[in-house]
Amino acid sequence: METIVDPGQIKTPHVSATEMAVSQLELIIENDFTLKGKYLRLLISGKGCDGFTYSVGFTDLNQDDLNVPLLNEQGEKTSLELLMDPFTAFYLQECLVDYQQDFDHNKEGFVVQNLNQKKFAGKFWRADEEKVPPLKAPHGLSLS
Repeated sequence: METIVDPGQIKTPHVSATEMAVSQLELIIENDFTLKGKYLRLLISGKGCDGFTYSVGFTDLNQDDLNVPLLNEQGEKTSLELLMDPFTAFYLQECLVDYQQDFDHNKEGFVVQNLNQKKFAGKFWRADEEKVPPLKAPHGLSLS
């Protein structure tokens, strides 16, 4: 399925990760042979009154995906990259990825924190055109 968001007009997001997230991701990639040829993807999985919810998982590369470098908490590039579709990349311009282990509550996994989450609470798309992603023109027509 082709996206309607124009990936050529989306700035590359700034994605940083905690030391725990980087360490866990390296461990997973190194030890899980079923992930060979797969990519870590950040994805918007829903929207509520408080803003977006996110999913993290391994997937294949899609045509319009943005390849995003993963930075450490000091802003330095790691050896890792991840994928975002253009829609997710537009709304997730600054985020932090953490890996949490809470064995008491049976919770373990990657957690995404959008550092601009407050901008996207409520029904923002109806009130502010700047918060709507740039769309591809149908059949080569210009939308601007």
